Amino acid sequence: MPRLVDHDERREAIAAAVWRLIATRGIDALTMREIAAEAGYANGSLSHYFSGKDEILRFAFEHVYDATNRRVAAALGAATGLAAVRIFCREVVPVTAETLLEARIATSLWQRAMYDEHLMAVNERALGEWRVRLIEFLDQARDSGEVAARTDTALLADQLMTIMMGAQIVGVLTPRTITAARQLGMLDALLASARP
Repeated sequence: MPRLVDHDERREAIAAAVWRLIATRGIDALTMREIAAEAGYANGSLSHYFSGKDEILRFAFEHVYDATNRRVAAALGAATGLAAVRIFCREVVPVTAETLLEARIATSLWQRAMYDEHLMAVNERALGEWRVRLIEFLDQARDSGEVAARTDTALLADQLMTIMMGAQIVGVLTPRTITAARQLGMLDALLASARP
């Protein structure tokens, strides 16, 4: 009897191979042949799961955001307000081996997203969702008195998003200077400036 193939499992394995290649050799190393070899498949077999390299990259990019969102959800528990903001931000900035790997993938794919409308759409959707979540948490913080009543929570969310996205870049490029402690310190300083 032929073995049943789990289509989603194979797609995940291919995305993991893309992550490993980007992390170790950069996005320029991504050829269909290299992806197939890294995933342990024959070159032609990738076409059973993806229409081409662009679709593989799109899936790998979505996978970064999905992995982050799963980790955020698990870490948040019942947290609200500033506690939730801190947890959320800590799961995004590259302060662990896992988040540093994700930052390497995301920053590599951002360059392509500037010129690829599908990758741009993935990025805009994910970052838009993150911004909405941060505003919700900041509204909770404002309503409970954790931040000043005058706080523009949308502006503060934009500032946090900018710090987190910048931390992705400098965390990858200058990890000895912009350390995990430095990244978290920047976030805490910004949040402290909003306190009543």
